[in-house]
Formats: sequence, structure tokens, C-alpha cells
Amino acid sequence: MITTKQSLAAVLLALGLHAQVPAAPAKDEGHTPDPEHARLIAARKATNELPEVLSAEQQSKADRAMTHKALAEYKAARKKSTASEEAYRKAFDAGLAKVDEGAAAIQDKERAAFRERMLKARAAKKGGSKRGGAKADDHEEDLEEPEDKPVESN
Repeated sequence: MITTKQSLAAVLLALGLHAQVPAAPAKDEGHTPDPEHARLIAARKATNELPEVLSAEQQSKADRAMTHKALAEYKAARKKSTASEEAYRKAFDAGLAKVDEGAAAIQDKERAAFRERMLKARAAKKGGSKRGGAKADDHEEDLEEPEDKPVESN
């Protein structure tokens, strides 16, 4: 519902009489009252009281609340997922040890080798540019390939 104050502010804005609206008192910081700034402040206040602006602000606040709620739910789901995955890994490792006692040691060795390869790849990626490092590795492999492969003849 539009109030009399809102209607008056809208009419003043439309007629250009809003420059005569008294400005907020200047702060004690030594600022002089600026008529353009006072006009802007009055226009902002009148705009914030418009029904469509109020409803948009309420919708924005509601959407922000939903975002926070969804984020909290996401975090809870991630914790649950992580816990479930850890439980699966423990059960799998225990089951693997029951089936074959030596398999657990082999699996640990393979995991350590995989981690080592990933750390080396990460270090290589950080050491050079994304494309430059990959091209340098490819070039080195190209140099080695002719020695390993037999020459094909047609």
C-alpha cells in the first residue's frame, strides 16, 4: 500500500522539487552540505519505500536465507558422504585382508607409488607453465621413442 509520504516523495521527484528537500545535517567532520548529495539521499530514501523495491529487497533476503540453508545442508551431506566413504574403505581393507593377507601390502605399495607419481606431476605442473611443461615432457618422450621402437618399412 502506498502511503501519503511515498506519494508525496514520488511527486516531488517527478516535478523536480526534490532539491528543496532539507538535507540531513552535516556531520561534525567539517563537511559542507552538498545539495546534489542531499538530493541523492532523498531519492534513495524515496526509492527504498517504493512497493516494488521493498518486495525485491524481501525476495533478495529470502533468497539469501535459502542460499545459507542450502550451503549448510550441502556441508552436512559432504560430512555424511565422507564418513560413509571412510567406513567403506575400512570395511574393504578388512575384507581384503580376510580374503588375501598379502593383497593388503600390495595395495599399500600401489597407493604409495600412485601418491608419489601425483606429487611429481604436481611439482612438474607448478614448476613450468601448464602448456610449456606438458610440451617439454612430450618432446622428451618423442626423443626416446625412436630408440625403443623398431623402424617400420613399407
